[in-house]
Amino acid sequence: MANGARLLVLGAGNQRERSFHRWAADGLRVTLVDGFSHSRYDHVVERAVPWDVRDSAVPDLDALAALAAEHQGVTTLSDDCQITTALVAERLGWPSAGVPAARLARDKSRQRLVAAEHGLPTVAHHAAGDPRAVAEFVEGRGGPCVVKPVGAGGSASVAKVVGGEQALVACEVMLQRGHRLFLAEDFLIGPEISYEGVVRAGRLVRASVTEKEVVSDGCFLERQHLVTAPGPLDEPEAHRGVHALAGGLVRAFGVADAVIHLEAKLTGQGPVPVEMAVRPAGDCIPELVERTHGRDLYGHLAALALGRPAPPDLPTDADASVAGVRFCVGRGRVTGYARPADVLRGLETVRIAVQSGQVGRWYGEPAGNWDRVGYVLGWGADRSIVEKELAIACDRQLSLAGLSDG
Repeated sequence: MANGARLLVLGAGNQRERSFHRWAADGLRVTLVDGFSHSRYDHVVERAVPWDVRDSAVPDLDALAALAAEHQGVTTLSDDCQITTALVAERLGWPSAGVPAARLARDKSRQRLVAAEHGLPTVAHHAAGDPRAVAEFVEGRGGPCVVKPVGAGGSASVAKVVGGEQALVACEVMLQRGHRLFLAEDFLIGPEISYEGVVRAGRLVRASVTEKEVVSDGCFLERQHLVTAPGPLDEPEAHRGVHALAGGLVRAFGVADAVIHLEAKLTGQGPVPVEMAVRPAGDCIPELVERTHGRDLYGHLAALALGRPAPPDLPTDADASVAGVRFCVGRGRVTGYARPADVLRGLETVRIAVQSGQVGRWYGEPAGNWDRVGYVLGWGADRSIVEKELAIACDRQLSLAGLSDG
């Protein structure tokens, strides 16, 4: 696809190994600018620059634009760099999601306001920098609410609360973690999904749905993702509603060229958006989409940044009717290494096991997706078998690492 084209990537994040593998296979020469992500990919790119280019760090746009001028496109894999990436692309006249869309992607409160202005479903909410105002809103709702930072991702510091006192406690925890602006909203009942789409010239052209499972009713950290191969007759009605919702949000937000990641709740009144980002999903979701749909989201991301045509779909395995990833969430101190050979022994559908928690690390109450011990990934023809074996493999990984189930 790229024939030696140079791509500048601003920020990566966790579980992004597949992106750099795909780009290398396509002949791309990648420069990664990332001085903040816990996961490191410096050794798998042509050049690594350790600058902090997060939106909140107010990076030097002149220096970034000068660096970008040595390349043919710029993109990001990080929630934290969406605005910076769009600003650099704007300076050079390159394709991107667009600065207004990127700013919306970093502000959950404004996302809800813009959705409502365009007649799209939303949830009763209130944003404030004063914890007392958040507590007052929650107290007046008379039921469970969700309190979260306005601009954070990765399920960071999201809490389910009832009443003003619990809301104040949640805000205090967020203050201790460096957050200064809070969002409270009604707790929506129903399963959560994500929607992975490719937007070209403002038009949503390709999409897939990811089913999600969280740790518990009170912990919104995502434990499992499943993606099912497309079928002509068996798409759930609720998923068709999400297609329409995503298209409406793309138009309302003014997204130009992007791989989007929309999270939504499937309620009794239809799908309601939780948030939308203008960067690809994390948590190995692109790998699941590639396995079941033959769609290389990372290839699409690079093609958009470089102004190239969409890449062709890849062949899929005949037995990949469903693909899933399950994250291991535990408590205690890591005392051992769970060897993949031991985790995967006797399992037919689980193919990959990764332990990210190093020996000696202590795990308590999880605050975000960085508090997961590891993950297992698999695919197969029978959904029930895939789910059962993912759970078995995850339990083994926790046990071998010396942790109890979180």
